[in-house]
Amino acid sequence: MQTLFQNFKLELQIQTMNERTFSWNLPSDVVQKLVSLDRQQRIDFFAKLPMENIPIGALMDFSRISIDDNGQVSFYITPQEFHYNPLGTVHGGLAATILDSCNSISANCQLDRGFLTMTTDIRVNYLRPITVLTDEVTATATIEKIGKKVIFVNGSLYDKNGKTYATASSTELVVEVPIK
Repeated sequence: MQTLFQNFKLELQIQTMNERTFSWNLPSDVVQKLVSLDRQQRIDFFAKLPMENIPIGALMDFSRISIDDNGQVSFYITPQEFHYNPLGTVHGGLAATILDSCNSISANCQLDRGFLTMTTDIRVNYLRPITVLTDEVTATATIEKIGKKVIFVNGSLYDKNGKTYATASSTELVVEVPIK
């Protein structure tokens, strides 16, 4: 089977078989560890967590994460051929996944011991196609409002020139988790 998508890099245009494997090493006690951390400790925890230890990060090939002192999170990824849909562009699920991850971790970095967040809804707006020629893109989240039960977060996905490819707004449910 030949791939003949016009957006592929020239060296990727004619291939007959592709394969990709991945692995991760997420400790089984990571949730209990996270829920026991205060706000600043969470920021440090996520900033130091190797991307290859996060299953979704390993699967999607996120390259790195950065977190500022306020807990604003950015994820980075370079689109690859394995992110493509049958139309020859990166599948929208990649943008949705990296924006959801970014928004969720930003919300979790706002909480203290005994609490976590879970995404209750996310709305993604796709503004332009992403291809392997786009090069590295960055997802950055901004906290809009922190409530006792929910946190509202907006994220954007943009390239190194500041061109925006997708935006997302999400609601993160604040959940109390007993510390063991």
